[in-house]
Amino acid sequence: MTHAPPSSVPPRCDAPGPLDTAHTPFIALTEGEGRLDTSGLVTGPDGWIDYKEPGPYDRYPDTEFLLARTAGTAPSGRPVATVLCPYRQAHCILNRLCQGCGAPAARSEHGILYVLPARRRDGSAAAFSGPSDMPPSCARCAFHFCPVLADQGRNLQWVKQSELIAVYGTVFPPPGAGGLRMLPEQQVLLEDEQTLSATVVTRLVCDLRQITQADPGHLLTLARQPLPNARPAPAEPRTQDDAAISGSGPSTVRGRTS
Repeated sequence: MTHAPPSSVPPRCDAPGPLDTAHTPFIALTEGEGRLDTSGLVTGPDGWIDYKEPGPYDRYPDTEFLLARTAGTAPSGRPVATVLCPYRQAHCILNRLCQGCGAPAARSEHGILYVLPARRRDGSAAAFSGPSDMPPSCARCAFHFCPVLADQGRNLQWVKQSELIAVYGTVFPPPGAGGLRMLPEQQVLLEDEQTLSATVVTRLVCDLRQITQADPGHLLTLARQPLPNARPAPAEPRTQDDAAISGSGPSTVRGRTS
């Protein structure tokens, strides 16, 4: 397996990048970005996919996941709240940042705050733990922004243990005689390295464990505290006491194999 060179900040270019925005919800696609786009894919000599013209935001720093691009490169205009930006979703998942505003997520002795749907689309009760593609939340955003949560209710919970286990994405198997093939979006486990190497990722998936229900009144108190001055850069240092994604941080996240 090969790994990308270590980096503590995202690669930069002259044009605005996916983190150069203050819209809410932060992880949502914007009108300026338009839609997810995989039209620039080609098959390399090794049979695996890559973009014909590599860009600075095709992979999140210290990971090898090939992310779906957006049709427009600069976030602007109103959010398209039903579609997530792959780069911002990965940024929030890996750095424990709020899905609503991009600031640090709320923390307590019980873990990190997550706000998940209380009901499934069919109206049945949703699971409190297990696989989820939802990043954590700060206290201020816990009651706002997400239209899915507005429709399906909010389950406020502290999560002590969160492990990156899978991705969602479109799979492009090594081409046969008919050229590049595309399979429907699916969940791919990190242990399935061959399929992962052929996947254009739209969302990262974590397994949430050791759940404690959060007190809404306490969260409202936290929400009244001053906001942080700025969003932190990716891959911020971890401490042993952090309620963290298992492992050694983004530098250990697996993606393309050799």
